Amino acid sequence: MGSGVVEELVSLGVEADIGDINKERAQNVAQSLKPAADVGVVKVDVLSREELTAAVKKYDVVVNAVGPFYRFGYVVADALVKAGVNGVDICDDYDATEKILGLCQEALDKGVTFVTGLGWTPGLSNILAKKCCEMLGGEVDAVDIGWFGSAADSKGLAVVMHLFHTITGDVPIYLNGRTEMVKAGTSPMFFEFPKVGRLKLYYVGHPEPITIPRHLRVLERVAVRGCLVPQWQNSLGKMFVKMGLTSSKERLERLSRFIHRIEDVFRAGGLELSGVKVVVEKGVERVSYCSVGRMRKLTAAPAALGAYLILKGELDEKGVYPPEAVISPTPFLGRLEGVGVTAAKQ
Repeated sequence: MGSGVVEELVSLGVEADIGDINKERAQNVAQSLKPAADVGVVKVDVLSREELTAAVKKYDVVVNAVGPFYRFGYVVADALVKAGVNGVDICDDYDATEKILGLCQEALDKGVTFVTGLGWTPGLSNILAKKCCEMLGGEVDAVDIGWFGSAADSKGLAVVMHLFHTITGDVPIYLNGRTEMVKAGTSPMFFEFPKVGRLKLYYVGHPEPITIPRHLRVLERVAVRGCLVPQWQNSLGKMFVKMGLTSSKERLERLSRFIHRIEDVFRAGGLELSGVKVVVEKGVERVSYCSVGRMRKLTAAPAALGAYLILKGELDEKGVYPPEAVISPTPFLGRLEGVGVTAAKQ
């Protein structure tokens, strides 16, 4: 996802450097972009506060793609805010999002603009939810978000760790005016997606039920459901959870590392495709939008565009916010379409 963000930034004409703990791999990414762009490389360990602070102070905007975000999201956001540096992240863990949003006042005091969760889901999902709400007059009854992802369309240990985090234990939804914790992997709902058809999705732990009710007028429900394709992988994931293999951070990481080592098995026969659909209801009225494509593109393009808008002074709200609080959906979606990410009304 991080290398995707760099590619999107340089395509927008932004001068960008890569900060990474593995300098050699970062240099390989930078080299792959030549001669179109001259991208620098900075070695940085985000768990070294001194090293991280020294690195970020040299930049106008920093995009954080270091996951899993339940482990690294707040660490990086806090460092950026305290250093007085603008930022964007693709945080997709609800617990980290809650902590990151708690930095809002400090960011205001520092004059920092920080947008958290500006990726695929959250990110594109929040912006589509806002667009649908605007089309229905502002106040709505329900926002249902559904996503599917494929092992054939992703790679990296952080993705695996995030997935197990989303399907373990209790996760938040917004119901009748308050946040409630519900069991992950329950309450199936069918969503229809282009190219893949009808899929059964289940409750997962994502930030949208935390952020959307704070900034959009939703009376009854905000929920996120997700699934993997092929669908047998959902049953396997549930079995791992039931066996207690994700019951602690240590167990979750051990399982994730094992799955990561054999992830080519899960990619076999899979689709190189992911998607998100947002369904918004108001009485008998219903509006939905869907975006299907490669996960890397769906995630990287919104983050890069957000950073570009901050850099150009077009997004300058001081504080820490989710996308729906500070981004106008129609122009943003139009610019995303210009870089190859489309969302269609269904």
